[in-house]
Amino acid sequence: MRQDDLFETVDHGQYKSTSLNHQLIGRIRRGVTGSIRDEDAAYALIYLLVDDLPMDPNHEGMLDNAETGEAIRCFKAVLWRLGIEFELPFHDKWGYSAFRADNNNGLNTSLTTVFAPIREALERRERMHSGGGLRGPRGDLRNLIFAAKQKPEIVWRDVAAGTIEITKNKQHCLLYDRPVDASGLTWGQLTDWWRLQDGNYALPGESLHGALRNRLAGSLNEPEQLMLDTYWQLSISRGFTDTPALLPQVYLHYDPLTHNQRVIRAEGQVLARQRMDFLLLAPGGRRYVLELDGKHHYSRENGQAAPELYAEMVREDRRIRLQGYEVYRFGGAEFTNKQEVKAMLREFFADLLDI
Repeated sequence: MRQDDLFETVDHGQYKSTSLNHQLIGRIRRGVTGSIRDEDAAYALIYLLVDDLPMDPNHEGMLDNAETGEAIRCFKAVLWRLGIEFELPFHDKWGYSAFRADNNNGLNTSLTTVFAPIREALERRERMHSGGGLRGPRGDLRNLIFAAKQKPEIVWRDVAAGTIEITKNKQHCLLYDRPVDASGLTWGQLTDWWRLQDGNYALPGESLHGALRNRLAGSLNEPEQLMLDTYWQLSISRGFTDTPALLPQVYLHYDPLTHNQRVIRAEGQVLARQRMDFLLLAPGGRRYVLELDGKHHYSRENGQAAPELYAEMVREDRRIRLQGYEVYRFGGAEFTNKQEVKAMLREFFADLLDI
């Protein structure tokens, strides 16, 4: 993204003018751009402010005072999502003029000096993520294991770079090995990755989408397939490419041992809920976990109520919520009427995407 991308050309009939793209600035501030990385937006906003803020009384710039304030508010929101803590000493163009006057236009008021800590933080962040990494300051993800039919076995190929390799059951799961930042993961991004997987490159668009949908659905039971199908159709109606992807059977944690192996080890406890039913990575760093609860979540095989199972479930919910995930649960009894559940899911997903 470049500084010029923050402007738009307005056709007035007999002439054209260039002005700040308020709609785009608003979308960047809310973190709902989809394809624009926060890092790129931060650099573009720095260049915009450096060029537009008044270095001398005769410099008016392209933005008025209110537009400068709008750009700065957007910039602060982007920095917050990136985990960069920095408070600008001014809030708009007039504020910058007052800041320079209060400091006698000294070297410390130069925009190069003012923005230096932010540039350094952005460069550190890029160095950190250039080699991958599992998680950044705001929870950036890499190595998403999903659509798992059987539990994979993994090894660290490069611990420093956060690179893993699946050594067993690789054919039974998918590994998305691209960084996912605060802008989320869309169907378009997932499709681009899917196209590069074995046997998919030559597929036309419709066949490519169909193959992806079938592969995802292949890891699900019937109620879960109904949820995926409903969301898939809703995504098509909203603009498939830019809609957040719904990932099924995602490994939230990983324990190399099985449940039984871990239970019999006196020194270790079972790592609860290693795999979630669905994960949706939305713009603004929002992470939604969707769980479909059958009887096994609250009762034994004989149907007897098991309060300890329910307590373990809600305890794990609290833990992952503190890590930044939002958890939404659906009861198995809600999925008895296919038409009713479709309507319920369409309404739920529409409301969720519009948050």
